Amino acid sequence: MEEHAVVLDVSRYQLAQMKKIAERASKAEGCFGAQVCTSNGDSGVLVAVSRWKSPQALDSFARDVATAAARDKLTDLLGGRAQHEHLTPL
Repeated sequence: MEEHAVVLDVSRYQLAQMKKIAERASKAEGCFGAQVCTSNGDSGVLVAVSRWKSPQALDSFARDVATAAARDKLTDLLGGRAQHEHLTPL
């Protein structure tokens, strides 16, 4: 079994409800784990971090109907989409 992620997705949100998406991501195929963290750089922001086997696994999760609906709900509540970064280990 592979143990190292190829993609790390970092998403910044301002609502604790983001934990629901992180929990769903943790169960998704190709996800090595996901969690919601606080940031010492901005105490008002929640940061969701997930580690993925491949960009395709992350894309598949992101396109999932339930994930898209939850993300759209958060977007409406926040008045905009989250900032995303994808980190690739060297």
